[in-house]
This record gives sequence, structure tokens and C-alpha cells, in this order.
Amino acid sequence: MKLRRFLALGACLGLVLAGPAVAGDDKQLQSQKGTVSYQVPNGKAVPISVNASVGLADKDFAITGGSSLAQVTLPDSSLVMVGSDTKVQLAFFNQAQIATAKFVVFNGRVRFAVKHPQGAKANYTFSTATATVGVRGTEGDIEYSQDGSLRVNVYEVCSPDAPVVVTTHGGKVFDVRPGQSLFAQAVNGIVQAQVGQLTQAIINQFSPDFGVPTNWDAATGEIVGYAQSSAAGAVNNATGGVAGGVAGGAVSSALGGLFHKSQPAATATPGAPSTCH
Repeated sequence: MKLRRFLALGACLGLVLAGPAVAGDDKQLQSQKGTVSYQVPNGKAVPISVNASVGLADKDFAITGGSSLAQVTLPDSSLVMVGSDTKVQLAFFNQAQIATAKFVVFNGRVRFAVKHPQGAKANYTFSTATATVGVRGTEGDIEYSQDGSLRVNVYEVCSPDAPVVVTTHGGKVFDVRPGQSLFAQAVNGIVQAQVGQLTQAIINQFSPDFGVPTNWDAATGEIVGYAQSSAAGAVNNATGGVAGGVAGGAVSSALGGLFHKSQPAATATPGAPSTCH
């Protein structure tokens, strides 16, 4: 924690400081490229030089600029990548029999790889002003814009009984499974959401920040098939009829036709999910 105090002092003096991680700081923020800063509550943002790391405490923020990338490493071996022009807060992390963590995404993109090391369980949430994303052993992407739009991609889950669960602030709940993507936005003050097939075009929206998902090439052939067969039944909304109403037209327009016109992402040979062990 001495390093964190030293960096905070440097920020007060207008200096750009960074250094190696301190032993005992088990939650780490690493700058991988571009402009990356960390910020304590009610403090100033402190830049971190590329390849340097700093320990994060609960309620600290990670902030990135354009063409930047950071990585948050948690004690249970889970990783959260922080993309360009993003602000995210580690609200808390608690490692017990079930590791629990909460991140608050104010804007931007994150890629999560929440792991089940040595059979342990995990319960992570990523909160936005539109919805909360519940993650238990999976890899995927989240993008949240300040206009309230939300995108959630799911690439794998460790158990079919543990999909990613998105709960809107209106109380509607959506399961998002491997090979699926959710898009949500406020329509006339009500959060509308739609779950559909994950396509290569949607994945490519995150590639400039994070590259190809680490586990997508190892996904089983059943993923896209499942998404294709269940997409129609998985279309959900907060008013009971998005697909057929005016609100549904607004959401479909925002989706840009990706769920219906783009080709599904390519599948490869089966393999064990990379985040499940």
C-alpha cells in the first residue's frame, strides 16, 4: 500500500509516477498500452506507465484513454480487460468459498474471463446504469455507452446451468448463453432488450481493443447451432412484445440487422473451456 500512497502524493504534486506492484497487493491493475490511470475515491487520476502495475483497493477506478488497454487481475486468477476510453470501478472483491466481485462500468468496454480455479466457484457482477450482468465462470464482452445502450457477448460458460444473467433496472431478467449476444437500450424511458445469435460482425466490434476471444476457436460446434435454434425463443423485452411492436423496431434498428443478416461466427474443433480450470 506504500506505493499507492506514493502515487497519490505524486498526483498531488502534478507528477506522472508509476512503479512495480507491491507484494501483498493481490488485486492488480496493469497498463498494457496507451494511457492508463488509476484513481482512488475523491482523488485525482494517477497515470501508470506502460507495463507497470499498481495494487487496487475496493472502490478504486481504472481509467483508459484512446487506443489504450489495461488489465485487472484478481486473486482467484480471473481477468478483466479494460478497453479504450473506459472507466470502471472495482466496487469490491471477496475471496471465500465462492469468490464474489462487483465492477461498475461507467462507460466503455471490458472483456471478462471469470475462472473456476481448482474447482472453486465465482459470482461476479458488472453493473451499469441500464442493467446488471451476472457472471459465474465464463468469458465474454460488455460495452456500455453513456446514452444507456448495452451490449453483452458470451463466448463460453463453465456449466450450462450457469449462463450469464442480465437484469435490467426495470426488473426483467435475460439468460445469455454461449453463442448469444444481448443488446439493450432505453426506449421511451423503459429498458428494452433483445437476445440473439452472436455473429462474427458483433465479435469484430471488440477486436480492435481485445483481439479474438481466447476461447472462441475452442468452442464446441454446438454453440452456434444452439444459438440458431433458440434465438427466436430467446427474444425478450421489458413490455412483453418487443419483436412485434414499435419499441421492438427501435431495438432492431439499433442492432443494425446483425442478428438476422450477418453470418454466424465460425466454429472449430471442440475443446475444454479455457476459463473453467
